[in-house]
This record gives sequence, structure tokens and C-alpha cells, in this order.
Amino acid sequence: MAVDTNRSCPPVPIWIELSKAQEQVERDNNNHPPLTSGSSDTDYTIITAASSIRTSLSLRDKREIIQQYEQRPEKTPDIASEMEKWYAMTDRYGFLNTQQTESDSILLKEKEIERAEKWAAMSHRILIDGETAYTFSYSSKLRRRVYKGIPDCWRRDVWYYLVTDGLRSAKEDYAYKKSYQELLLKESPHERQIDLDIPRTLRDHIMFKQRYGSGQRALFNVLRAFSNYDEEVGYCQGMTNIVATILMYCDEEVI
Repeated sequence: MAVDTNRSCPPVPIWIELSKAQEQVERDNNNHPPLTSGSSDTDYTIITAASSIRTSLSLRDKREIIQQYEQRPEKTPDIASEMEKWYAMTDRYGFLNTQQTESDSILLKEKEIERAEKWAAMSHRILIDGETAYTFSYSSKLRRRVYKGIPDCWRRDVWYYLVTDGLRSAKEDYAYKKSYQELLLKESPHERQIDLDIPRTLRDHIMFKQRYGSGQRALFNVLRAFSNYDEEVGYCQGMTNIVATILMYCDEEVI
């Protein structure tokens, strides 16, 4: 490529701000014709510098996002007292500012206990690789009760039983958990958007109310891992609410 010696343009300093680099590129484009085989190499220097700075800022933002979710609070709170305080202000699902009356709460609690006892009666406790799981006799009664609604205290175990095909694929959990940890080590192009959406997700729920708390960390990890697992789908708005609802009952590695 020929160099135009009649034009003099000093190299762009590496510390130049992105906005200044963009302004320089715009001025250069306005004052000179489009790049051709006879254009100056300096044009490419400016454009390359602006692109490099933009990439550098993007990488810095991503590193800062990851660090926010990885860091732990300096002072460990008194979990028991904190939970007692929050649960006194929430409904049965953990949402704040509930309008539910005390009489409604008592009726729901009694109904929930009655249904939970029925599920307990048709469950069988077993151990899989040293961990407790529950199996159920697959029947028309089980189907009816699933459609009727699974009690809160049984949702995790029943969901696990169903998604593992009656616990037949439960022994593959170790491989899934290992794969999950590997996915978390990879960078995702959706990290910034996920980070922006998380504070908007179930903001009145005690699990997700604290910024960068354990609930938001789990939510960020699951969404980032999934975006790496299924790159075609990646991430889209709305996934946060689905994953957050599941996290209310399951550990992040179980999802």
C-alpha cells in the first residue's frame, strides 16, 4: 500500500479515550476520501486504535462484572436473625409487601400441610451416591396430584424425580455438575446483558433483593453457563424470571 507523504498525522496515543478516538476517525473521514489503495496507513492506525480501545473497555467491563459476582461480603451476617427478620415481612413464597390477610394465611397453611402429608405417604426415601432422593410410584394418582399442584416442600424432590425419568438418569448428575463448572470458566458474550437484567428480576423476593447476594450470584451463574451451553439460543430477556423461580426451590447445580 502506498503511503501519502504529503499528509502528516501523529500516531494515536495508546491512552487516548475512546470518545476522542471516535471523533478523530469521524473528522478524518469527513476531511479525506474513503480508504483506497492510495490512502494513508495512518487512517488504519486511527481506526485500529479506536477498535482496540473499544475492545479493551469491553473486556474491562466484563472482568468487573465477574468480580462483582465472585466477591463475598467482608462481614458474614447473622443468617438466623436476618432470615427471621425477612420472613416476618414476607408471604409463604418469600415475597415482600404481601397483602395477604392472616385468616387467608392460616387457611392456606392448613391446606398445604394436608396436601404435603398425602405426598409424604406416597413417597419412598432412597440414597443415590450418598445423597437423599425420593421416588414415587408412577400412577394415575401421581399424575392427578402433579396437575393439581405440588406442595412447596415437595417441589424440589418431585421435579427432580420427573426430570430424571423416575431417577433413572440421576447417576449422571456428577457428569452434569462437572460440565456446569467447566461452562462457568468460559466467557459469555451475554454477560453484560445478564448483569443488567438481574436487578430487575423478582425484586421483591428476599432471595434476589440483595445486589450481588447469593441469589443473584446463582442466577448469574446459571444464565451464563446456559448461554455457553446453547450458543444458538444464548440469552434473551425473560429467562431470568424462569431461572429465578426454579432457584427458589433448587440449588444452582441441580437446574
